Amino acid sequence: MADARKGGETRRNYNLLVAEGILFTVGLVFFDPNTILPLLMERLTASAILIGVVGAVEPFAKGLIPLLAGNWVNSLPYKKRFLVTAMSVGRLPLWILGLSLIWITPANPLYWAALLLAVQLLFWIGDSAGDPAWMDMVGKSVPDDRRGRFFATRQVVGGLISVLGGALVARILGWDQLAFPANYGVIVTIGALLYTANVGTFVGLIERKGNTAPRLPVRQLLPALPDYLRRSPAFALTMLVFLCVNLARLSLPFYIVFGRHVFGIGEAALGLLIPLQIAGRILGAAAWGWLGDRHGHHWAIRGVAAACMVPPVLALVMAVFNTWIPHMVFFSLLFFALGFFLEGWSPFINYMLAVVPERQRTLYAGLMGVGNVPVALAPILGGLLLQQLGYPLLFIVTVVLTGSGLLFALRLPEAAPPRASE
Repeated sequence: MADARKGGETRRNYNLLVAEGILFTVGLVFFDPNTILPLLMERLTASAILIGVVGAVEPFAKGLIPLLAGNWVNSLPYKKRFLVTAMSVGRLPLWILGLSLIWITPANPLYWAALLLAVQLLFWIGDSAGDPAWMDMVGKSVPDDRRGRFFATRQVVGGLISVLGGALVARILGWDQLAFPANYGVIVTIGALLYTANVGTFVGLIERKGNTAPRLPVRQLLPALPDYLRRSPAFALTMLVFLCVNLARLSLPFYIVFGRHVFGIGEAALGLLIPLQIAGRILGAAAWGWLGDRHGHHWAIRGVAAACMVPPVLALVMAVFNTWIPHMVFFSLLFFALGFFLEGWSPFINYMLAVVPERQRTLYAGLMGVGNVPVALAPILGGLLLQQLGYPLLFIVTVVLTGSGLLFALRLPEAAPPRASE
């Protein structure tokens, strides 16, 4: 009887976590830091540096915040309340931005730029703080040999629905009766509705008491990080790959601006580019899930490291060579490849869950986020490179740095569960 009840709770959590992922994926269409938000910031300020800041907010929040949150929740036998609170703090302010863009018309566009960055920062801080608890719930509810399929299901179903979302975004931006910035306000408000439902899935989770580990004082936590890396060399190498792969963010927020400035691609083109990026996400999720479950998560990471080089290579070809191929063909391939790469975060999580001790899972989940700290500067550095040296050099630097990630990924060992004594 107890086993049946436990199995029912696990299935309920599994289904809710799948629904949560679908809502997150669809919601991101309306709050996308690679298309919607850079275009909005470019319309407001035309500043490459501020567009870079838009791209820096997510990795900045994903840096030390998961580490601190992981250290905190590691000592909690029940983590659901913390998870719901953190996600609510991040998701609900989207309503403020969306409704303000619709109803308020201030004279100074910098007001909107500041509000956009503040709401975006809260969103990713809340999401980052909840990550360790969320990973713990995934670890409890999804067996290791089903995690690839779990993430693929979330992203494939969410991606298919997101195609309709992308078409809706293009329709709203192309609607002449809805002036700027109210058109962006409607888009963000739809995202706010989806992310409110996203929080609701966390409320429905059933949590069993979990393993705990002592909470370290912050003054002891940071000096102890090298020791945790030494305990798990496989995890340490994964962190290095993770860092190099995420240096793709040097160019990430600038692809759509590159198309707008150099090739005259308008907002209406999002009706094609967003669905193509989503299609890349769908196929990427399926590919990384299949590759991880069938051949090992280390092979999936290698695939991600190779895929992250494709967008800057395509952009470099467009920036340097006068090809006879229409530029929209290149941009279509670029945004498809971008989606394929962006869906490559799950193999890193799956690999981490397989190689670290279970009782320290949330702490290692937080430690994984430290790799985002230097990455947070990448889009801002990209903006400086763009202003001073132009697009070709920006794309060359991105290719070189991400290529080093592939070399490190080839050295990853097969994920083996940690010893019971750990």
